[in-house]
Amino acid sequence: MKIRTTAAAGIAVAASLVLAGCAGGAPAPAGGDGEIKGEIDFQTWSLKNDKFTPYFEDVIDAFEKENPGTTVNWIDQPADGYEDKILQQAESGELPDVINLPPEYAYALAEAGQLLDLGGASDVIDDYVDGGVAAYTYDGIDGSFGFPWYLGTELNYWNKALLAKGGVDATPTTFEETLDAAEKLAAVGIQTISDVPSPKSLQIMVTDGGGTQSVYKDGEFGFDTPEAEAIIERYAELYKAGAISPEALQNAGTANANINNFNKGTVAWATAGPNYIDKDIAVNAPTLLPDVDVTNGFGNPPLFVQGISVSANSTNSATALAFAEFLTNTSNQIEFVKLATGFFPGTKAANEDPSAFAETAQNEMQAVANELAASQMNDAQLIGAPQFTEAMETFAKQQIALAVKGEISAKEALQKSVEYAEQNVVG
Repeated sequence: MKIRTTAAAGIAVAASLVLAGCAGGAPAPAGGDGEIKGEIDFQTWSLKNDKFTPYFEDVIDAFEKENPGTTVNWIDQPADGYEDKILQQAESGELPDVINLPPEYAYALAEAGQLLDLGGASDVIDDYVDGGVAAYTYDGIDGSFGFPWYLGTELNYWNKALLAKGGVDATPTTFEETLDAAEKLAAVGIQTISDVPSPKSLQIMVTDGGGTQSVYKDGEFGFDTPEAEAIIERYAELYKAGAISPEALQNAGTANANINNFNKGTVAWATAGPNYIDKDIAVNAPTLLPDVDVTNGFGNPPLFVQGISVSANSTNSATALAFAEFLTNTSNQIEFVKLATGFFPGTKAANEDPSAFAETAQNEMQAVANELAASQMNDAQLIGAPQFTEAMETFAKQQIALAVKGEISAKEALQKSVEYAEQNVVG
């Protein structure tokens, strides 16, 4: 089970073209008479299976018992073609009352007036993780259009043996400390960095000094900044010093390149999800286990999120909203992420005690990782925007890799990346 974040061509592009003519971007009036009664449809994304089916059946049964006279029809769509299915449903006026959507899919529907503003409709919106709520709040559209449901983030992982060999006694806790350590390690032939920065990761690095940054805001791509340029220039210096692995440049834009290198024991630092130790290192690189340390993500760490939205056109909007709130309340979220191991719940209260839902750690550092990930959930932010696609991210990483190698300037790499994004944005 993976957090699905395919913001490439997908629904964010197609829906802007197809749905804009459907609803004109204006929120539709909510249906129903305010009573929690009647029948609604609830749609998930590839979650009807032996692991999750009993859970959803129990939640639906509990809701119907708590609200006599209600019926929840559960629909599950396969993983492939989900965005196309949502488009078909929206075009035909058959969007389910309650629907599982990632932020980029919800953006397209919210832009077309297809989703209920949960920020205005719900009395419990403040119960949810702030960054998760913000992920469903879009530049240029009033409202918030999803309850955060199951979440992911990234932590920093370190090879303590390599740090010690290079004379770095304390594990770095900031991005600047990491770059300083990389320079020190390079002097004795040890590589630290196995990935080049991208517009999204540059925002994380910039926020490590405080404040917030955005890849896309007020209708413009805003990652061509002096701060980002300075980071790329520092990377170029570190590359000359030998701090960056050749694979980082060869595999720019390739998923999991930094993790693969870290597992080989050839680099001192990597970023990965909270369950990296038990689920990956212990399986694929067990000899590394005694040397692994873990720390919080830098700055405002990245947030990966799936959410629950409500159709603005539901004929039983009170029931739909009540079920969406019930499904995503603290107790139900805790029970869900007990099954969805490695993920975190979307309410603030649920993240206060990760021992209530985290799988029992097989290794000591995994328990530490669980605690750290829970502690940073409320600072984590969705890095990027629906308008910034995976193709844009890949192109930018390739340009930045050229700058790190010294073939073009950092400024030119960022300018080319912004130009490419501007030429390919839809909506």
